[in-house]
Amino acid sequence: MFITKYKVTAPEVIEEFVSTLEYDNESVLVRVDMMAICKADIRYFLGKRDKHVLDMKYPLAPIHEAVGTVIKDPTNTFNKGDKVILIPNFVNESKCLKCKHTRCNRPDLGKNYCPYAKFKSSSSDGFMTPFYSCTPDLLVKYDSSISSEIAVFSELLSVSNACCRRINFNEAEYIALFGDGIMSYMVYLLLTHVYKKEVSVFGLNEDKLSLFKHAKTYKFEDYNKKNGFDTLIECVGGKGSEFAINQMIDIAKIGADLVLMGVSEENVSINTRKILEKGICLKGVTRSTNEDFEVISTALNNPLLVEELKPLVLSVNTIQSVNDVYATYELEINNTKVVGKNLMKF
Repeated sequence: MFITKYKVTAPEVIEEFVSTLEYDNESVLVRVDMMAICKADIRYFLGKRDKHVLDMKYPLAPIHEAVGTVIKDPTNTFNKGDKVILIPNFVNESKCLKCKHTRCNRPDLGKNYCPYAKFKSSSSDGFMTPFYSCTPDLLVKYDSSISSEIAVFSELLSVSNACCRRINFNEAEYIALFGDGIMSYMVYLLLTHVYKKEVSVFGLNEDKLSLFKHAKTYKFEDYNKKNGFDTLIECVGGKGSEFAINQMIDIAKIGADLVLMGVSEENVSINTRKILEKGICLKGVTRSTNEDFEVISTALNNPLLVEELKPLVLSVNTIQSVNDVYATYELEINNTKVVGKNLMKF
C-alpha cells in the first residue's frame, strides 16, 4: 500500500514522500483522522534545536498527537470502525530483560522514562500520514460519541496524567499551577474533573487565565501574596521557567514537591539555597504510558471535561498538499495569545 508522508527535511522545509506502508497479521491498519501540532514539532520545523541534534533527526515526519479509525485488525483486538488514540511512546521490550534501570514498574514513573523508548516525531517518524499501522498495544480505544477534534487532545491529557502520578495526593492539600498555556490547562482539567482537587493558577495573561473557570487565578506579580503550597507544578517552559520555578520555591511549604513539566533548550538558574533550606523535592515529568492513555479514554466520557476542551479547537484544516501543512504550521507559530490549537485532518 502506497502512502504519502510529510517530513521536515531542514529548518522551515517540509517535503512530501511516497512510501510503502507495511503491515502484517500482527498489525492494525488505521486511518489517521485528526492531528495536532506540538511545541516540539514547531521547534524541529524552525530548527530551534542544537544543529548536531537536528542533523540526526532530519528528515523527520512530525506529529505525535493523533487519533484515528481502525480499518482492519487481523489480531481481532479491535473492530473495524473503532475510534482509537495513537500512542507515540513505545519500548523495545526485548531489551527489558537486560535493563539495569528497572524503574518501569514504579507507578509514579513507568515506561515513558525508559532509555530504550522511542517517541514519534522525535526518535522515529510521527503520524503525519493518512494511514498508519502498528501493533494493537500502541492503540487505545475511545468512545465513538467523542468527536476526533476533542479526542486529539488525549496525548496532552495523558502527559498531564503522568504529572498527576508524580503527585502524592495524600499530602497535596494546596496545589499551585504556574503557567497559563495549554499544558497548564490540561493539568488543571485533570486535577479538577478526575482527581477532584482545588487548584490555584498563576499566569501572565488575564484572557488565558479566564479559561480556568474552576480555579483560583492570579497574575505572576501577585505570587508573593500567597504562601503555603505543598505541591507546585511548573508548566511555563523556555527561559520563563527560571522565573516561575524561583517564584514557586518562594511560596512553597517546607518539604513541598515541585513538579517540572516545561521544556527549556537552555539551562535555567534556580535558587538552590532555598531548596535546601526548605527541603524541597524536585520531580520531572515527560511523556506518558499506555496506562495514562487508558485513564484519559475513560475521562473523555465526562461531559464537563469535554465542554472545557471545546474552546481549544481554534480551527480544523484539511491537508491536501504540502502547502496546507505549511499554512497550518504558520497558524500555530503565530498563535501566542490564545489557548488552543489549529488542528489538521486529511
